[in-house]
Amino acid sequence: MSAGQPRQPVTGNPPYRALIVEDDPAIRRLVQKILSRQHIETDLAPDGLIAIAKLKASSYSVVVLDLMVPEVSGLEVIEFMKQAELRTPVAVVSAVSQQALTSLDLDIVKLVISKPFDVDEFTKAILTLCAEGLEH
Repeated sequence: MSAGQPRQPVTGNPPYRALIVEDDPAIRRLVQKILSRQHIETDLAPDGLIAIAKLKASSYSVVVLDLMVPEVSGLEVIEFMKQAELRTPVAVVSAVSQQALTSLDLDIVKLVISKPFDVDEFTKAILTLCAEGLEH
């Protein structure tokens, strides 16, 4: 490949799917765009109630979860996943205080990213979680 040509996507990689649970439309679109660039399919949930419905209906490689979403909180989504024995890794992306994060279930929550976040670090972390999710 000569310089200046875009890199082709790596073939043979398993298809990854992410559920993005975020009530802020701008952040939801940003995360979707970041993941789409990595060829990760995305489903969107603007609140926790929709997130739970999507988790019941589909399986995901990773859940990108804001804790402060309407209807049902992100903490309640995590509790649902625990009760349903879903092994999907969760990346919490939130602006909540560190104190609020101490109660997170670390068997489910594999990553905590504070807003605002570095796009490159976020991308690498999500790809790592997707790959780890395949091992379960």
